[in-house]
Amino acid sequence: MRADEFYADVYHVSDKELIRQLAGKTKQKFAKKGEVIVQEGEVQTWTYFLVSGVLRGFFLDAKGRDITDCFAFQCGAPAVSCIKFGEPSFVSIEALTDCELLAIPVFDLMELLRDNPQLLRIYNELLTNALRYHWSMKALIYQYTAMERYQWFLKYYPGLIERVSGKHVASLLGMTSVTLSRLKRAIREGRAARETVGCTMEGGAE
Repeated sequence: MRADEFYADVYHVSDKELIRQLAGKTKQKFAKKGEVIVQEGEVQTWTYFLVSGVLRGFFLDAKGRDITDCFAFQCGAPAVSCIKFGEPSFVSIEALTDCELLAIPVFDLMELLRDNPQLLRIYNELLTNALRYHWSMKALIYQYTAMERYQWFLKYYPGLIERVSGKHVASLLGMTSVTLSRLKRAIREGRAARETVGCTMEGGAE
């Protein structure tokens, strides 16, 4: 996807001069499956936007275990590893599939943010959405059952369960891979039971 089309169609930037400036500073990049494009602790120098593929944010806990923080799979999703530009990254960002990305240097983006109210509004919306997501995740882990967490995942990340490793999903939802497998089986069996009942009722009506 061309950078000017991306900013106009995905982020709905209407200022043609701003689109021109953004596109002029944006590079197309590709990440191979398994490639880490940002390392936890480093200062991110490029801001990435996903065009296609699946990304994962993760960090290591006190015991060195890999903990999934988030996924990105929709076109336009920003891949940013910190709240404020120039700070060390809170998470690493890994390509779970081959990915196409658009990247703009952080310094150039900061310069544009200072002079463009429309771009600043988009940036603030992205920050608000990120904060809302992480507060939702905190409530999810502490206030919801394992089944409710899994059902949330299916709704929030539609279709992603078939594209990523179960261990990453289980890590995100604060459960073991064994528990996740049981939940998936329970939903499959419940759906099969409902379909069987439906067929029986339809047959009886005839």
